[in-house]
Amino acid sequence: MSKLVISATVTPLLENRKLDKEGLKNIFNRNIRHGMNGVFLFGSMGEWGSFSDAFKEEAVEFASDVIGKRMQLLVGINGTSVYRSLEIMDSYKKYDFDAYVFMPPAKTSALDPVRSMLKILDAADRPAYLYHCPPNNGINFTLKQFAEMMKHPNLKGIKNSSSNMWLRREMLLMREEQGFKTLFFEGQEWAADEALFAGYDGMICGMGALCSKMMKKLAVCADNGDIKGATAAQNNMIRLFHGIYGMDIENCWNGQKYALHKLGLISTPLTLAQEMDSLTDMAKARIEKCLADMKDELD
Repeated sequence: MSKLVISATVTPLLENRKLDKEGLKNIFNRNIRHGMNGVFLFGSMGEWGSFSDAFKEEAVEFASDVIGKRMQLLVGINGTSVYRSLEIMDSYKKYDFDAYVFMPPAKTSALDPVRSMLKILDAADRPAYLYHCPPNNGINFTLKQFAEMMKHPNLKGIKNSSSNMWLRREMLLMREEQGFKTLFFEGQEWAADEALFAGYDGMICGMGALCSKMMKKLAVCADNGDIKGATAAQNNMIRLFHGIYGMDIENCWNGQKYALHKLGLISTPLTLAQEMDSLTDMAKARIEKCLADMKDELD
């Protein structure tokens, strides 16, 4: 099986904070042209916690219609509790997409995260993915807990954004020894080449709206066993991150959106997950230089 490449997309906005539908369509069409296998709507990069239920449902309906069967569509159903996520999932069941993505609520909740995931899997009318991101929710599963969830037939994949090389190796070994069918996806762009060569099935990364061509190139190199090519592609992705996000990731959401705006793909760089005044003139100049320097790698 070829390595799968999925974009955890941004959510483009108009100046009035409504969904930029034309911009979202532009991003999807560009991803498809670059050979992406899918897109993940309303993850962390998609600012899922910033929007109303009505806004998100409108986006899910629109994305389902625009993408059709041209690539996979994964939809985040995160809520402040597993019960809210179940309500969100129920409201999306009428739309045609491929899978749900769920991140258990943060440790501020007393809910057991494994039981929460199993409730989602039991209720799901289609496959679901676990979004494992301890930096976001503070939850570190044990290997025994992963095994309990991986036994469920509705768990299609795990997006692992833990930056934990030990966990990656242990999960691969556990899957092999116990015969699980769960797919593993690297969630950290900085480690994608290592993960793919170690045996991961693909990557689901938050800069996919901008660097889908680079991600696909890395995956093709991994498919072909081209370590040198994959390393070069990985290093180019890191250089792009430095130029767009800044060395200390000070322009994560607004940096990528500004880049997409400068490429003519979306209407505005507006983000609700980050103060816009951090997008200084100096940051804009850095991003514009990066886009010019890496033009061929981007499109």
